Parts: sequence; C-alpha cells; structure tokens
Amino acid sequence: MYNAFYNLKDNPFRLTPDPSFIYMTSRHREALAGLVYSACTRPGLSLLIGEAGTGKTTLLYTLTALLEKRRFITAVCNNPTLTRQEFYDLLMVKLGIQCSSSLKSRQLMALQETLLRNRADGRPSVLIVDEAQRLPTELLEEIRLLLNIETPREKLLEIIMAGQPELHEMLRRPELRQLKQRVSCICKLEPLSFHDTREYLQHRLARAGLADQQLFPEPAIHAIYEYTQGIPRLVNSLCNCALQTGFALQSPRISVAIVREAARDLDLDDDELRGAALDENPDPLAASASMASAAIPAVPNGRGESNGTGDLHMPADAYTSRQKSISFIANLMDRWRS
Repeated sequence: MYNAFYNLKDNPFRLTPDPSFIYMTSRHREALAGLVYSACTRPGLSLLIGEAGTGKTTLLYTLTALLEKRRFITAVCNNPTLTRQEFYDLLMVKLGIQCSSSLKSRQLMALQETLLRNRADGRPSVLIVDEAQRLPTELLEEIRLLLNIETPREKLLEIIMAGQPELHEMLRRPELRQLKQRVSCICKLEPLSFHDTREYLQHRLARAGLADQQLFPEPAIHAIYEYTQGIPRLVNSLCNCALQTGFALQSPRISVAIVREAARDLDLDDDELRGAALDENPDPLAASASMASAAIPAVPNGRGESNGTGDLHMPADAYTSRQKSISFIANLMDRWRS
C-alpha cells in the first residue's frame, strides 16, 4: 500500500528470498564462490553456516539459479523433518528418477543409474538441503550413505547443507564423525556491519525503483542497525513496518521515532541499553547527528587523517564490483567446466 506514496515500483523489503534483491557483501561473495566451486568440482559435502535471518536461503536460491542456467540438475529440500521414505521420494521426484518400487535398494540402484547418465550428459547433480540443523539423525545417516555413490575419480552427487551454527555443533557428535569427515568446504555468513546495512537499504530501495535514497536518513539507518544488529531478515521486517507506519502518518521520510514505533510493534525494543541510547534523541530530525556520530567510529581518509562521520559511504566502484560478482562467479563456473 505504501509503494505509490513513496514512489516505489516494488516492495523493497519483502521477506521472501528473492535472488534479484540479493545484496553481495564480501561474506556473501566468498560463500557463493565456495558453493559454486564445490558444485563444479564435486568433492562431496559442503556446508553453509549462518545465524537465522542472515540470508542463507536467498543465497541458495541464487546458487540454484546459477547452476540450473548451466544445465546442472538440482534437488532442493526445504523441509528437513521428513521420514526416510519421504526423503527418498522427494529425491526421486526432484532428480527426475523413474522408479516404481518403494524398496530402498531399488531406489538407490535407479538413483545411481540416473546420476551416471547425468554425468555422461555433462549435467552434474546437486542436492541442496536447507534448515539442515533440524535434520534427524536417520536422515543425516542417509546423506552420508548418498555420498558413497561415486566413481573412482569423483562423487556423483554433490550435497550442500545449509543451517544455523547448531549444524556445526551437531556434526561434532561422536556418532556423526563419519559424516563430519566428509565435509570438504564450510562457508559462513555473518550479520551485516553498519556500513553494509546502509548499503543494503540503498540497494533494495534502488532495486524497487528509488535510485536516490532519501527515504531513510542517517539517524534512522543507525536506529535500524541498533534494533536489528545487521540481521537482514530483521532489517526487512523493521523497514517494512516502518514504511507502513510512515505511510499511515503521511510522513515523506522515515524518522527515528517511526523506526522506534515499528520496533515496538515487532517486539524488537526489549534491549534496555538500546532503548536508552535511542531515547537520548527523542526528536531524531532535530538531534540525530549526535546519535550517529556517537555510535559510528571515524574512518581515516586517504591521507591517514580522520574525516569524522561525514564520509562513511563505501566507494561506488567497490559497491558496483561487489554486485557484479555474481556475473564474475558465473564466468568462473564456465571456466571450471570447460
């Protein structure tokens, strides 16, 4: 409802993992490159680790799109709470395997035949499991056994498991040591820094049609970071709620007061210290500069001198090169496969 009021062509802060809105921090770029390399070289098992809301699913959607454009065959499991039989049924359907039998032995034979045929056709197969920290032990054991489908030179099925840090802890259990030994690559995502949070907002607003971002002034961005600690999902939720509140108030810009109200609506204001810091400036448009300068360290300029808080934007060329990194990774994929 607020899109027209704020001259937006699309919802910039939707909670669905839309790859077209992905913002490539250095961590995202490294993680995506690592996963692409694993998919192309097929060492076996790779992990993507990150706290809830840091963008793992969005990165997986981006990865899947890159792979499928290059004729990879992908099977994505978004629901880890399946039974063993349901898991194999999903695998059969996603990989296009024809097997009328419900016997696991027959399904494994059909799976291996299909994977060998895909390999001969130059179409590698990849299994992606999201929310893997919720996998039951029996499915983790099945994943370990799937990694045994191989030729003398390579694995026939590359498996990527994405999950919260608990996944890493799970694999340290003694009964899962054989699975842990098969992990060849661990990619990690971290929350956004303050500078990344500001660029994240600018990027998503630009993608939604607002190229020259004046909607969220610096103090409001600082407040958003304080409430969300750089978790992209929380940033999206808070910004979406703030825009709804701003629209209801017919406010052309999102003030700290509006961000604070949205945070209360989303129950994000339970940190007393955070709330106290924001309350020091009850009128954000009149007294916001002091709050921003108190929380953001000065950065040196090219002469080694501090320029205070007035020049904290990432250089445009650095930002552009980061966003172009998906194309760079796509070119690397072609080179790895040639």
